[in-house]
Amino acid sequence: MKRTLAILLAMMLCLVSFGALAEEKIIIGATGLQEDQFTQVMINGYKDAAAELGIEIITANSQHSAERENEAINNMLQAGAKGIIIEPTNPDTSAAIADTAYEAGAAVMACAIVLNSENIFASCLNDCYDLGKSTGEYARGYFEEHFTKDEEIKMAIVCFDSQDAYGSEGRVSGFLDQLSDYNITIVARQDGEAADKAYTVTTDIMTANPDIDVFYFACENACTGGVNAIEAAGNPNNAVAFAIDCSEAMVDMMKSESNILQGTTAQDPYGLGTYAVKTTYEYIVNGNEPEVKEYHAPCILLTKSDLDTVDSWLATWNEYANR
Repeated sequence: MKRTLAILLAMMLCLVSFGALAEEKIIIGATGLQEDQFTQVMINGYKDAAAELGIEIITANSQHSAERENEAINNMLQAGAKGIIIEPTNPDTSAAIADTAYEAGAAVMACAIVLNSENIFASCLNDCYDLGKSTGEYARGYFEEHFTKDEEIKMAIVCFDSQDAYGSEGRVSGFLDQLSDYNITIVARQDGEAADKAYTVTTDIMTANPDIDVFYFACENACTGGVNAIEAAGNPNNAVAFAIDCSEAMVDMMKSESNILQGTTAQDPYGLGTYAVKTTYEYIVNGNEPEVKEYHAPCILLTKSDLDTVDSWLATWNEYANR
């Protein structure tokens, strides 16, 4: 009888422990570069996954501020978070707050951007080199049709080196590596992380280089500002553009008769958000290690030559964005 009671008591304690753990909050720190649609869609992924799992979630946005990132994550830990998912402001400097969360007993996961900490249990990423490579491979097909290997091709790059040197360089090198056997002259490489800045930068580049052939815009804001500037200038040399990221405005640009934006590679922030929450939940509650420690989200190539795929992507994107 005593032995039976002991067994029952042990089972009850296990159930209570599991129930308490299952009810622990998974705290999400969405600490992106800015208040943009990418981060909002990812946060919507976080929230939808949490609702599906029946868990509580707290979200925050660092707006590319390490101070805000630290404050948000410390607040999450004080609220009892057992899981912290970070979209880092910087791969290196954000490691300190990741280590703090780990030392406080939280399972830490990096989302969207590399986080150089040994104390994260996993990461799910948009590999910036792969994004650039995807667009570069498509651009190579365009080059084969419109340029020869011997002629000089004047190209300008509008990127975001000062804001995120690691991500910007990955996107640029991934693109250029696919075109290494063409005679490309980089006439300018400037930052255009905000659309108005990209507009001004692109205008200045065209003024200095009226015979420019190609623009490469390494992010959404660079592209929207830059393509608008090319259109406003009348595109005197019929320059074309390739890019990374996508939005409704960029879809309109690909459909435009101006024929400037030829292709871009979109990301899947919603998929990253849902993957991050579900993986963290499984790790905390069920003790399940992810199948891969560093999951890479697929690149989504969108081009002027396949507008049906572009329209399908936009419909899905708007569904996730307009929540």
